[in-house]
Order: sequence, then structure tokens, then C-alpha cells
Amino acid sequence: MARSLLPLFALLIGLLVAVPAFAAPAPKPDFNGNFVLAGKRTDRAFFLAVDLNGRRAKVNFSASMVDGSGASPDADGTGKIEDDVLNFKFKDSFDNEGTCKLRLLPGTSIYQLEMVVTKVVEPSPLHFYGTMQLTKTTAKSASP
Repeated sequence: MARSLLPLFALLIGLLVAVPAFAAPAPKPDFNGNFVLAGKRTDRAFFLAVDLNGRRAKVNFSASMVDGSGASPDADGTGKIEDDVLNFKFKDSFDNEGTCKLRLLPGTSIYQLEMVVTKVVEPSPLHFYGTMQLTKTTAKSASP
């Protein structure tokens, strides 16, 4: 009897190995829209807007301390999506410049923004830059 179950057992093992191959692919990140800081940070505000046209993007962001103290940079930039990552360059209202990478963290609805300042003219807003996590608040309809 055990011999007659061997082919059935082999078939079940084969199906268990093959099932992950048929699993749905991870969702593509949707960069088109507005983003804010994720988490419980209450001392500062950060707003990022992305307007896609195909794989090209126009980006702007603003940051400020909630109590109104200190520098409050605004910035504009352009970039494009490559390998599910939005890469863009920016220039802020203090003439600082940098590069950014925006990516969806796997298995979540949280986006990670990595900001690297490449040219410092005024250091007062630099504490807003670095790596942060964002959540999407609204979507925009993308241009084809």
C-alpha cells in the first residue's frame, strides 16, 4: 500500500514547489500623487508631490517645523522611473541641490525617500534631508 501512495506523494510535493511560481507578482509602485511623512513624527511636516507623464516625473516638495521655527525649504525637480524606483534631482529655495530615490518598501504601502544633498549653499534646512518614510495621501491621474 505504501508503494501505491508514493506517486501521489511525489505529485503533492511537486505542486507545493510549483505554487510559488504562480503567485501574483508584487504590485508596481504608484508614484503619481501626494505623499506625507509616515509614522508619529509630530515636530515637522514634509509634503512631496509627484506628477508623472509616462516614466518622466515633475516633483516638488516642501518642509517645515510645525511650530514655524527655522528654515522651510521648497524644492522642484525632475526625474524618471527606472526599475520601480523614481530617481530625481532637486534644487531647493535655498539653492541647495541634491538627488533622491523614492521606492515602495516591499510588502507595505510605505514609500522610502532617500535624499542626498550634492551642493550646499545654505545649511539651515539640511536637517529635513536624509532618509524618511512617506505614505501616499492622494493619487493623480497619470498622463500616458
